[in-house]
Amino acid sequence: MSDISALISTDDTLCHTHAVHGVVPARVAVPQTSADVSALVHLAGQHGWRVVTWGGGTHQLIGAPPIGVDLVIVTTALNRVLQHEPNDLTISVEAGMTMGVLRTYLATHGQMLPVDPALADQTTIGGMIATATDGPRRAIYGILRDMMIGIGVVEVNGQPSRAGGMVVKNVSGFDMMKLYHGSFGTLAVIVSANFKLIPIPPVTATVVATFTQSDYAFAYITDVMQSQLTPVTCELLDTTLLQRVGVMGSWGVALACEGPQAAVDRHITELLQCAQIHAGATTIFYNEAHTKCWQIIADASAVAQLEDGEMMIRWATLPAFVGDVVERIGDLGQALGGNPQIHARASIGVGYVRLTELTARAQDQWLMALPEAVWVATTATNLATYWHAPVGGLDVMVRIRDEFDPQRRLNPGRFVV
Repeated sequence: MSDISALISTDDTLCHTHAVHGVVPARVAVPQTSADVSALVHLAGQHGWRVVTWGGGTHQLIGAPPIGVDLVIVTTALNRVLQHEPNDLTISVEAGMTMGVLRTYLATHGQMLPVDPALADQTTIGGMIATATDGPRRAIYGILRDMMIGIGVVEVNGQPSRAGGMVVKNVSGFDMMKLYHGSFGTLAVIVSANFKLIPIPPVTATVVATFTQSDYAFAYITDVMQSQLTPVTCELLDTTLLQRVGVMGSWGVALACEGPQAAVDRHITELLQCAQIHAGATTIFYNEAHTKCWQIIADASAVAQLEDGEMMIRWATLPAFVGDVVERIGDLGQALGGNPQIHARASIGVGYVRLTELTARAQDQWLMALPEAVWVATTATNLATYWHAPVGGLDVMVRIRDEFDPQRRLNPGRFVV
């Protein structure tokens, strides 16, 4: 264990660099091991310090400003592969490892963790778990929670704790590790996680179909989803995001195909035929162009740096209602401003809208008018709400929070509970 006092800094520049939603912490610590994290959290408990965990800093603008921050624990030095079983397709890594580093490491073994977060070279594994980060390939592979088979955390009293293990089916009774997914740093400090992996597919390609009207795009999505095809993504793109990927059009649907050559060829042929039925134009990306396209789409939900007056709203609905929500967002843009930029995981009902040049009052109006909102990321520190409270279950979340952190010292005031 390192000398804990030596790990804690009150340097003004360092503290300002790690300001949490505008709140400058009193001190910052960079632990080198999980044992260091335990000692730091234990010390924080002795002093009653309020603690915020910081990975890559890419999600710190999500949620409400903290009530106060006495200690920021930066996890970036916890970046090691703890155990990898290539034959079993499982891996255990420390929480400070970025998704980009993990992706590169796994590629040397022909394996992957099929999650595509924004800013993969900055986003850490712990941050992805804490914020329930998703990506375009969620449409077929699911979310990080579905791939997680174990987790290591440090509880509020500094006690290390583990759940799950290194085999795919290892849970009997209540699955504790699922509690930490999407907990936004309120239950414990995540220090490691175990995942099941899949082989990298031999061939990948992307079809981007563009349409003059959103109705045509949704009709195309419906036909694709009702067919025998299984694209790994189904992303609705507005004209702004289409331009970023190098395609012209009013509305677009981006579909990635992975697998053996014959399967990918079949997908491309049938996706093109379906697009023609709905008067759509098509573009095909292979190899580097395919990778670049999805990097741009994944990064569209990034909230690491937002300008004043800019906000990102993540929303969710049933897949059948995505079109209605998109249309309503367009109407709200006319009424409230904000120049909405939209993209959505249309086949699963999750979407993002980026808004600009809005006052705090206009941001509140947007949230009131969009009940499908899940969270908001913004630099504004005086909004009426930053979360859409879950319908039912909130009382259970409160009881769980009080059981894990009765003094509310972990990420205080930031989450819905």
